[in-house]
Amino acid sequence: MPSAAFRVSLGLAAVLLSAAPAAAQGCRPPRVVVDTVLGMKYCGDPAFDSAIAAQIQKIRQDFRAARQAGRLVIYASTPISPRGGGIEKVNIEIAAAVKARLEKAFGTGAWVLDPGGYQLPSVGDKAPGGGDYMVMWTRVLAGDDGAGRDFDMVHFTGPADMRAFFGCGAEDVTGCLARWLTVRSATDGDIKRVADNPDMRRTFVRYYAMRASSAYSAGAHDEWNIFLRINRKRTLGDQIAMFFDGRPLSPGEMEIEIAPGYEVR
Repeated sequence: MPSAAFRVSLGLAAVLLSAAPAAAQGCRPPRVVVDTVLGMKYCGDPAFDSAIAAQIQKIRQDFRAARQAGRLVIYASTPISPRGGGIEKVNIEIAAAVKARLEKAFGTGAWVLDPGGYQLPSVGDKAPGGGDYMVMWTRVLAGDDGAGRDFDMVHFTGPADMRAFFGCGAEDVTGCLARWLTVRSATDGDIKRVADNPDMRRTFVRYYAMRASSAYSAGAHDEWNIFLRINRKRTLGDQIAMFFDGRPLSPGEMEIEIAPGYEVR
């Protein structure tokens, strides 16, 4: 009869095997698996190859200009897509506000790269997908050698960053968001449609009161893992600083890989 220890080992192995994916995910045509220098793979559409290359060139020109001016370069990871109940154009405004706040906090010696300012164009009748964006941003962030030498810090947007945009404090966040909707809907037809629809209004308030954070963003999950892998290539003391919601991460947090977003595993 097998020993108790042997039975426990078999049970643990069964749990680990059941938790592992049966096979690597594939991509639905015309998307294909695109590998990166960090070993992270995404489903990308070859139709966007030229647009991605052009945008990467523009982004690199911008942060290299900041480098030449002697400024530190910060990447601000802010959710842009409407996943979970957000509004894309509002998220782009939030990303710009986070950039402004960080640049004010760190002063003229720092420049913040706001991904919301670098949207990929549609190609024909095709809109870019999350995988296309992550192909682009992985190449930008990791650099040609995967060491991310162009960046000094990454900041992941959190709830406090989001609430600051809406002018909300520590109390009555839902009421603050409702008032923002009322004021904004007077001049913005898209927001008025949300404010006038009870279900959409509830979804908006729930998202920005409780879920508005890079913690709920598929792209931000991949970006977290990108910087984790970059830092593993660099020596302690030479790693990229990582912040969340305005605070530096603890050593333990900087070592934890999280669930992938658009990455194909």
